[in-house]
Amino acid sequence: MHIQPLTGAWSFRQVGTKKWMPASVPGGVHTDLLNLGKIPDPFVSDNEHAVMWVAETDWEYRRVLVPAADLLAEERIFLVAPMASIQSPKLG
Repeated sequence: MHIQPLTGAWSFRQVGTKKWMPASVPGGVHTDLLNLGKIPDPFVSDNEHAVMWVAETDWEYRRVLVPAADLLAEERIFLVAPMASIQSPKLG
């Protein structure tokens, strides 16, 4: 069995936009936006109301990886990822 970790450089974007931004995985969209200075701290004052749009918006995360040659030689490859959901993994 070959294991290829999914750690490394991740990025994310709001669905429907073109700009990918750096992300921390594991993590979440609120912390990623906060770390990039895109939203105020939701735990300060009444900022929670100012960032409600984040939870009401769809977001995409991606990680580009190059599989090892021995992995591609396998008859079957299983993608096991400890994430909330994987909507459409793209391999190839």
